[in-house]
Amino acid sequence: MRRYIYLSILVLISVLLLSGKKNTTTIQLDLPTLMHEVRETPFPLNGATVTQNPPALMWPDQFPHLGPVLDGVEETAHKPHVIYKIRLSQDPKFKKEVIETTRHWAFFNPFRTLKSGKWYWQYAYINGNKETWSDILHFTISPQANTFNPPSLEFLLQKLPKYHPRVLLDKKDWEDFRIRNTKNKEAQWYIKRAQKAIQNPLKHIQEEIDTTKLSSLDNSVQRKSYLIRESRKIVDREEANIEALVRSYLLTQDNIYYKTAISRITEILSWKHSRYFAGDFNSSVLLSICTLGYDSFYDLMTKNEKKILLEGIRENGNQFFEEFVNHLENRIADNHVWQMTLRILTMAAFTTYGDLPEANIWVDYCYNMWVARFPGLNDDGAWHNGDSYFHVNIRTLIEVPAFYSRITGFDFFSDPWYNGSALYTIYHQLPGSMSAGHGNSHENMKKPNGSRVGYADALARECNNSYAADYVKKILEREPDILKKSFLGKSGDLTWYRLTTHKQLPQNSPGLAELPHTKVFPQTGLVTMHTHPDRTEENAMLSFRSSPYGSTSHALANQNAFNTFYGGQPIFYSSGHRTGFTDDHCMYSYRNTRAHNTILADGMGQKIGTEGYGWIPRFYEGNNISYFIGDASNAYGEVTSPLWLERARLSGTKFSPENGWDKNKVKTYKRHVAKLGDSGLFVIYDELEGTEPITWTFLLHTVTNPMDIKKNVSYTLVKGENKTGTSDAYILSSHPIDIKQSDEFFSPAINWLNKTDANGKRIEYKNHWHFSATTPKTKKARFLTIIDTHKKGEKRPTLNCTNNSISIDNWNIKCNLTENDKAYLIISSDTCKSGILYNAPKMIIEKHKIKHKVDGSTLIIDQIKNKQIKKVLVDQLPELEI
Repeated sequence: MRRYIYLSILVLISVLLLSGKKNTTTIQLDLPTLMHEVRETPFPLNGATVTQNPPALMWPDQFPHLGPVLDGVEETAHKPHVIYKIRLSQDPKFKKEVIETTRHWAFFNPFRTLKSGKWYWQYAYINGNKETWSDILHFTISPQANTFNPPSLEFLLQKLPKYHPRVLLDKKDWEDFRIRNTKNKEAQWYIKRAQKAIQNPLKHIQEEIDTTKLSSLDNSVQRKSYLIRESRKIVDREEANIEALVRSYLLTQDNIYYKTAISRITEILSWKHSRYFAGDFNSSVLLSICTLGYDSFYDLMTKNEKKILLEGIRENGNQFFEEFVNHLENRIADNHVWQMTLRILTMAAFTTYGDLPEANIWVDYCYNMWVARFPGLNDDGAWHNGDSYFHVNIRTLIEVPAFYSRITGFDFFSDPWYNGSALYTIYHQLPGSMSAGHGNSHENMKKPNGSRVGYADALARECNNSYAADYVKKILEREPDILKKSFLGKSGDLTWYRLTTHKQLPQNSPGLAELPHTKVFPQTGLVTMHTHPDRTEENAMLSFRSSPYGSTSHALANQNAFNTFYGGQPIFYSSGHRTGFTDDHCMYSYRNTRAHNTILADGMGQKIGTEGYGWIPRFYEGNNISYFIGDASNAYGEVTSPLWLERARLSGTKFSPENGWDKNKVKTYKRHVAKLGDSGLFVIYDELEGTEPITWTFLLHTVTNPMDIKKNVSYTLVKGENKTGTSDAYILSSHPIDIKQSDEFFSPAINWLNKTDANGKRIEYKNHWHFSATTPKTKKARFLTIIDTHKKGEKRPTLNCTNNSISIDNWNIKCNLTENDKAYLIISSDTCKSGILYNAPKMIIEKHKIKHKVDGSTLIIDQIKNKQIKKVLVDQLPELEI
């Protein structure tokens, strides 16, 4: 796919077949990173077979740079304008049928379906009359490649109306739109908010902003963060007021809304010169409100009003375009741009195309950028920044392709990413459930919010996705007014989309009851396992992360970490609070590995940055049994990311051994996870090896109640509970373990940003509970953990341990729990007629001897019927070009 752009190397492993030949499937990545913060390699990689036709061509910037490293900290790197030349052909000498062009940014969309077979391409840096060409690269278009070929910009601009309005709606559809929504209750939301704004005169920003806490903060980064947060409260409120006024005018054509909106827009434009007007989100508001007014009030405005709004669009649009170009296309994820500001520049560009000369290049960049890189970072539909920051992208993910689809007639939602995103939305937060628990602010996602439900509603309509439709239906049955709770949300409200779309929710099945119970998103590095995805109150769930994206951006250093849930509420769960982006608690007790249900090596955690990565090399989503491996062998060590070292310098973070970072001593950390049937049983097997003898610490955390710990001759039982459910974790180890539980954070959680809850009350952060089981110093260690997650008070099967064999609820488990020989895992059940055979020669199910001769492989047996054995060898590794 065109969006897979950062891997340093292409890894292709063919499917291994059972045979008499001795093979090995052990693979150990030794790359310093799978992703680059800023592109270092071209795409497609040389020799790659691409799976989407046509692919975008992308290459490193001539002048690569990181851009701004923290909110409020200005970029200092010089970024000159550049020119690139590209050529593409099936002729390696570029003599015939050559596609050739020049671009002012480091990507090119062919906008034509390419023939199957080998293609050659080059890019050149242009300096005056000198052309510096890359090596000749090649890729192969597979005959099975998915065709996704949106129309060219030229086609789009031919279709773009010359009149206004044309962005929020099409003038030709205006009267029908008004009639359709006359009695629509969601349309009345805008009108009521607009009436309230009319009755409340606007004050200047400096009359409202709270600066009382500034003098008590520790450093300039905290002071800037605080100022941005406080100013955004006011600016976002006024942006919402103007959105309501503009849209109320479009719904009613009542000029009172136009007059009030123009007056407020003019006042807010003057705020740019205030020292309290801070941050790029605030600047984007100026661009957004000018765009809304210019497009919607075009036929009413005076020449002077048009001049004021056009100047606001020109000034702020140029600012954002200069920030984006030769930066955004090659940055792994410039969060604010993806979340909002690219969408806002896109709408400004197409609003003023034909009126502002600058809009000619804006539309070129914005449209081609979307086709080349968006909607997601990869093809599986999940979001690497986690369940909370996923919501900040929702309007962009829906409104931009909906606009392009309306203008061109091409279905931008036919990109396979969107159906994958629908599944991610569902699996990671079922109706009534807390989110899976990954990424910044995950702890605040107590249940699906209005933005998430609105997004699922839009995907159900655009993709005819009945799973998403059933998800929305079930949530609305629980909370009929949930969509109103996200109304006028800056980044996630899709009320206007629902008013303008002609597409209906699908009425057909399947629904949540037909969902497979396990879903793996291998390119993002996420897994969720469920027992009853259609009945949250009875659902036992395990979520997991081992990600090529590492812990950069809003991701956390939680490779190979899991969380457990029952009834939609967490039990064993990541600890800490999102107190800020780089303050001490965030860096040492929230983002840090010690805050998650994974492993510490000699007390040290995983790197911050893309360098601290994991991945999922194999998986099986089955009926009676599901299985995957997370590999975090490359996650540990000192922080080397230039971006995060600079953030640490500015914020006072110390990446030291005292705080949990030191030289890497981990050679292998593979975590095998299996779900056994739908009874709530999960098996976790850790194989650990160091470059020298070190201690290995197995971690568990709870955030609601302390853990109950009991030690047995054979195992340690750690019991976690929520209101309705229990997770019993039976921990067995290759070595004696030192057990501790604490209710204190390594670094205390302080509300220095003065955050408040929904009722305006200042938030006081609570302590959590932290369990650790630490081995003596040893080069190799193994942990086997059997987690039984179930309804509280329910009678459960007992665990029986005999020598090297464990049994529970008709399942037999064998593994190597010594530091000698190789790690192996065997799980089998005669009753369920299923099993897992990892790195071992054989197992027996119903007197069937099942064996293979592939060292290091995993063989899955899922059902034995009429002496027919379904064998699934899951040693194939996904193509990694992300």
